[in-house]
Amino acid sequence: MAAPGGGADLPLSSHPGASSIEHGVEMMNAQSTLQTMRIVRLDEVGPPENLKLVEQPVPTPGPGEILIRVALAGMIYGDTEARRGTYFKPTPSPFFPGREVAGEIVAVGPDVTGYQTGDRVLALILAYGCWADYVIAPLKETKAHHGGRIPPSDIVKLEPETGFAEALPYLVNFRLAHMLFHGSSKVPQGATVLVHGGAGGMGSMVIQLAVDHGCTVIATCRGAAEADYCRALGAQHVIDTVSEDYVAATLAACPGGVPYSFNGVGGDAINRDFDVLAPFGEIQAYGYVAAKTPFDSFRLGKSISLKTFSADDYLKTPMFPAATAAMHEWFRTRTLRGVDVILPLDQVVEANRLLDAGRVTGKIALEAAMRVG
Repeated sequence: MAAPGGGADLPLSSHPGASSIEHGVEMMNAQSTLQTMRIVRLDEVGPPENLKLVEQPVPTPGPGEILIRVALAGMIYGDTEARRGTYFKPTPSPFFPGREVAGEIVAVGPDVTGYQTGDRVLALILAYGCWADYVIAPLKETKAHHGGRIPPSDIVKLEPETGFAEALPYLVNFRLAHMLFHGSSKVPQGATVLVHGGAGGMGSMVIQLAVDHGCTVIATCRGAAEADYCRALGAQHVIDTVSEDYVAATLAACPGGVPYSFNGVGGDAINRDFDVLAPFGEIQAYGYVAAKTPFDSFRLGKSISLKTFSADDYLKTPMFPAATAAMHEWFRTRTLRGVDVILPLDQVVEANRLLDAGRVTGKIALEAAMRVG
């Protein structure tokens, strides 16, 4: 394959808006002979402005690789952590962000079976480089440019009736939420759960799973728009932390304390959750968008459990195929909650600013509709 390299910087757009994704793919189909593409490159960790849109040759898939023409590239909080250099693993330089994509296979390399050009797919690509017009997806374990090993890409074929924007949030956010909710916590039907950051990409998926499981959901959020969003997902109790103390409001809704807290916020909430949990309650600490606050494990008066999270550990367990099977079931049987915010690829800086500021409701993605000419 042609590895990501330097490339010429391209201007970043300041004009908002996004076209129809499926129409964008049709436009790209007419341009399959393009020799160059756009890709987002990070040369130095730091603020969103460090991200550059560069042009480089479209890569050619090697043995055991496929080439995907990108329709949508998903964004998660971990992407901004890698950009800032505060992720749990060092960010290489240069770095080509993006690990989740929806698009169409346009070329397959030697020794590839089970996939062909024209397949519509979701892909989790831990070799990164998805914030681009095209991306290589290795189907076998590969060696990283900066040492270590990269797991094979996780490819999910889509049925014709399932749109890219509908399906993308379920590739990463849904499956991670499913592994936490059903795999790790094994939440019983009808339980009461507290979901922090209920309007976020992960929090919204936990709410959907909990509602589907017959649970009573208490969701925290910030502001009226997020509150409306959480209610639309089915949360019965919504706490706006801008104007309410979530501990008092949670205990008012569930006087005996909640048995489960799904906490992707961190900050003060990681310790204040102690006060809202029932005896032997459980905190799933899977994020820290507010802050990486140490947990005080020596508070007295109550027995609780704290579970931490590493996706790499979960992917090696039966919880991952179970979550994948559940995702396919939802594709077939549920009304899907698709991508909520779509910005063009050349607005990647603005998209990162929105994530940094916590101003994204639901799932955000970049649209990689190709340019004419």
